[in-house]
Amino acid sequence: MARPKSFNTDDALLRAMELFWRQGFHNTGMSELVAAMGISRQSLYDTYGDKTRLFLAALDQYCAALEAQLLAPLKAPDAGLAALHETAMGVIEFLVQYPERRACLMANTTLELAPHDAVVAERVRAHLANMAAAFRHALNNARARGEIATDADPAALADYLVGMVHGLMVLAKSGASRETLHGILHTAATVLKPAALQPAMLQPGA
Repeated sequence: MARPKSFNTDDALLRAMELFWRQGFHNTGMSELVAAMGISRQSLYDTYGDKTRLFLAALDQYCAALEAQLLAPLKAPDAGLAALHETAMGVIEFLVQYPERRACLMANTTLELAPHDAVVAERVRAHLANMAAAFRHALNNARARGEIATDADPAALADYLVGMVHGLMVLAKSGASRETLHGILHTAATVLKPAALQPAMLQPGA
């Protein structure tokens, strides 16, 4: 009979995720992980396997949190332009909330590991596809309700928005101000909707 865990595995994984997020995979050592997680090295191996499997578990936890906090409004049955705005504003606040800018763990991982690690690359593709599908759902609703141009291509616009979000992440990590990021959001809004019909809520700083 297996011994019960003497620590909260979810909390320990969250602390590992935070460390990987700040430092990246290669710059994070096992001794740092053990100290941050508050467990022994043996407990780490027994529970999560090795450093790579721990990282993948942390990445999965991060994606689940991102899904719940930022993408859920886009997947609501009635999601439309307002949900797109809510998500975009949420992304900006998410990116600027940390004194030490860290972008997004998935974006950082895309640059650090995806070109050389097939398992990580597959997770990145799945994450991007999930984000694009959420955008596409809201855009289809927005087009059906006349909130965006009737000849708009939701699939192409969804891909554009995925690219815009990742661009915001890179700029935020470099120190771009909240005002700069809002300006980019405003420009994106002009792509989604004819200028004559731009809602006031998508103006910079709204």
